[in-house]
Order: sequence, then structure tokens, then C-alpha cells
Amino acid sequence: MNSMRLALCTVTSALALCGVSNITFAQAGGNNADTAGTNAAKVDQAKGAATPSFASDNNNYSGDHLRIYTPVRGFRESDFDNAPEKCAPRDSSFKVLHDDGTTLIVRFIDIAPLKKEDEVGSLLAKQCGEDTLVVLGTPYAIRKDRLQKYEFKRSGITFGGLVIPFKVRMGGDNAISASSTVAPYIGFNSRHLQFLGLSLSPIVTAGVAFVPIPNDTGTGTDSKAAFSYGVGLVLKSSKNDQFTAGLVIGQDLVSDADLARDQNARKPWISFYLGVAM
Repeated sequence: MNSMRLALCTVTSALALCGVSNITFAQAGGNNADTAGTNAAKVDQAKGAATPSFASDNNNYSGDHLRIYTPVRGFRESDFDNAPEKCAPRDSSFKVLHDDGTTLIVRFIDIAPLKKEDEVGSLLAKQCGEDTLVVLGTPYAIRKDRLQKYEFKRSGITFGGLVIPFKVRMGGDNAISASSTVAPYIGFNSRHLQFLGLSLSPIVTAGVAFVPIPNDTGTGTDSKAAFSYGVGLVLKSSKNDQFTAGLVIGQDLVSDADLARDQNARKPWISFYLGVAM
């Protein structure tokens, strides 16, 4: 129970440092149904209050590179409202110059040759004639929701926030620590696993950690702030943008005074986590 309370305390402290306040946790026990109901209401309220605010890519495609795996129609020259639709053959790739949430402005960096086998039984491929193809060096506009109906893979910079609620320190007794880290991250959204509806991103992260350090009396621990950094992998799902999971390896840089009380405090740690997009 004490370790659970410490974990809640350190996570609460970390969130408060990031500008999150009014955090309430319901206490277990008690025979009063009204008290239980009140505590449940407080938890619901805390869920809204205890949401850290980190800048994130918010599924924005600007700057990303996309490779299409089917012929795609719907590209229009961006400078002309009534320009005819153009088609891009499968295996073509382009860079997204701008994403306003509704329309993408793109520039092709590779246009694959037309494949005769695609024209057999495919009305869409048959419409991709030589006179309707996109060309290099021309900016095109396409509706984002239309493009999302086709198969493609996307790569580019991604960023957001994560909360690491516990760590397994390597070396020493390999103990699980209730130390928490709240930090932003930046990484690269790779094309690996996208065929499964997942995106795997190598990341680097740095932020504030709250590390339990033995107090002067030796009867308990105090939560001490430290700079924390790490590298790892973040996994996201196309089914739900709020889902994230990952693996992070890092280190907490506590002060020399805190290190004297706990020789394991600066040892590298590893953590698995499941979280929510922030």
C-alpha cells in the first residue's frame, strides 16, 4: 500500500510541476455509499483536470513523405480551382508541403511508371492514362479524407508527451522504482508495421523525474526532482489515436547529495508503459 501511495504521490507531483493542478484521488474503504459516490465523482473530475498539455503532431502530415500502393486520383494543381483531376500510379511517392486538416498540398518526388498489369480489371488504373498523370515539380492539392481511402505508408517527424509511472533500475538489486517521469518526446515515424495498422517510432525524451530517496531519519523516502532523459520506441495504432505504448531506457540525474543517500539513483533504468496521447 505504501508503494502505491508513493507512486500516486510522485505522478501527482510530476503533473503538478507541468502545470496540472486540482488532482484528486478517491480513497478505498468506508461504509458510506454517499462517500463512495462523491469520491467517484472526484475521480471523474480529476481525469479532466489531470491532463498534461504537450505539443503533439496531432496526426498532421506536413513535412511527411508518403508512398502510395494503389493508383490514386484526385490530385489537382493547387493554383487552379477548376483544374482537372490527375492520377498518380501506384508506388509513387510525394512530400506533403502543407496540411490544414482538410486539404493536403503535395509535391511528387518520384512517379512510378504505369504498370500494364494494373489495367486488367481495374477501372481506376485504366483512368491513369499518360495524359492524366501527375508530373514532377508541380504542387497539387488533394482532400485528406479522399487520400485516406487508399493504401499508403507515411514517414516523418513525430512528437508528443508521455508519462512513465515506474522504472526497473538495472544493476544493483534490479528493484522496481516508483519514480515517475513526465516529458515530451520527439522521434521519427517509420513505415515499419504500418501494414498492421501500427506505427513504430524511435524517440528521444527528456523531462522531469521524481525519484524516491531515503530521508535523513531512514524511516521512509522523500520524492526528489531530477533531470531525466532516455531513448526508446513508441507504438501507436491507427484504430485509436489516444493509444500509445512503448519501451524507454534512460537515466535520472539526481544531485550528489541525493546520490549519497541512494547509490542506485543514477543507474540506468528500463520501463514499459501504456499511456494516452496528450
